[in-house]
Amino acid sequence: MGNEQSGPLVRNADKRTSRREHRAIFEAAAQRFRQAPFQAPPRCGGSEVARGIRVCVRKRPIFSHEIEQGEFDAITCLDPGRVVVHDARMHPDMVKLYMNHHDFDYDEAFDEAADNRTVYEGTAKAIVEAALEGQNGTVMMYGQTGSGKTYTMRSIYQQAAEDIFAGAAGRTVTVSFIELFGDSCFDMLHQGAGCQLTTAQDGSVYPHPCVEVEVVTSAELLALIELAGKLRATAATGVHDQSSRSHALCRIFVECGEGAEGSVTLVDLAGSEHRIDNAEHNAERRKEGAKINASLAALKECIRARASNSKFIAFRQNRLTQLLRGCFLPGGHHETVVIATVSPSSKDTEHSLNTLRHACIMDGQGQGKSDKGSHLGGGAVTKELQRTRPSSTVRTLQAPNSFGPYW
Repeated sequence: MGNEQSGPLVRNADKRTSRREHRAIFEAAAQRFRQAPFQAPPRCGGSEVARGIRVCVRKRPIFSHEIEQGEFDAITCLDPGRVVVHDARMHPDMVKLYMNHHDFDYDEAFDEAADNRTVYEGTAKAIVEAALEGQNGTVMMYGQTGSGKTYTMRSIYQQAAEDIFAGAAGRTVTVSFIELFGDSCFDMLHQGAGCQLTTAQDGSVYPHPCVEVEVVTSAELLALIELAGKLRATAATGVHDQSSRSHALCRIFVECGEGAEGSVTLVDLAGSEHRIDNAEHNAERRKEGAKINASLAALKECIRARASNSKFIAFRQNRLTQLLRGCFLPGGHHETVVIATVSPSSKDTEHSLNTLRHACIMDGQGQGKSDKGSHLGGGAVTKELQRTRPSSTVRTLQAPNSFGPYW
């Protein structure tokens, strides 16, 4: 029981509740950072050319209903590829507030003002153009459920289809659509029939039997993708009422003459979710979630190994990575773009940090540790963080109507 003179202290409150209750203070601290950002840390990943992979981030806008619920924008995108997460915290004494600014760097970052065309031209367009020249490439969507992942993927489907038929000039275009649900593989253009993964003599892995449908217009291609998408396994989750519980791989093949063909693989990965949300699921949903997390972990490890030029890439450990084997081969013959989507809502801070740390690993940046500067209040917290991160920048949080410097 609290002392009546101790003020309105909230005890045993979770982080999400604390952020809502102290929204004005935390929001002001994030805004001060935007007005005077810390100097960006040096990038520790390899060059894009050496990695053969680009990792980009898209931040969706914060929704009006989130603001009405007391949430605030906890992510800032800065040019050219810098993303900062404003992690609002409360000290265990339930009195002092502080904020950690987690700093990440990627090949490109798209803020909430970037439209679908801008995102497409900065990510998938070059891969589509390369496919028309006989090359192969992959675009992957990765992120928390509700972060705008599927929304962005749909726009890429549409724009890729338009560009393919604008440049195909009468050449044959075919499409296949595979769903990976748990340990099972299904052909979504053959009424969801099951298929097995087969290894060819050259080591490539493909689903069999698998229908490839010829299409002659972008409208036909998009109609097939929409039909296949409606058959995907969805289930209500604690985050989103139509969350995809499977990975979808749409492969578009373009004839390039003399027996050659180019291809684009568009991958809409199952929504990643945090253990906080998984706690609301039944046993079956938790089991599905575990398999989703296992496949995403395998994918992350393969991309990390590819980005760091590892001699051994364990793509055989999971069906998803088997199907995407071409992404991991050295030699620069297969370009890959990963688009990580994040929600700016303060309640999703842990989700967004998780997504961005995984994206760092895919980007070849070690273990995905962000640079962290902090707004702090109170000597105890300052000393604790200074012991673990000597270079942390120390600031004191103040209410927005307070006066005086905040350094």
